[in-house]
Amino acid sequence: MALQMNYNHPELGITFYNAYWRINPNNGIIGGKNGIKYTIEVFKDENQSHAEKIKPIKGFSFSFIPKFDDDSSNFIKQAYVHAKTLPMFRGSIDI
Repeated sequence: MALQMNYNHPELGITFYNAYWRINPNNGIIGGKNGIKYTIEVFKDENQSHAEKIKPIKGFSFSFIPKFDDDSSNFIKQAYVHAKTLPMFRGSIDI
């Protein structure tokens, strides 16, 4: 799972259209029942997000309290659902 939406790079003054946003698979989600911290990284596109030695354009960290109900999603899915509730990710789409 990942998200897609534009990214306006403030320092460069350019927009990456349909940028690829994903939680870092190596260390982008940490925590436990008292709180989960996750980092979503933005890439120019999906191919760059999976290429070796390509660094993300930028990373953003957030946190939430996970749910543990029998029908709750895993922590990664919960993190994406949480991100979509934030103003920054308004209008993003699941990919």
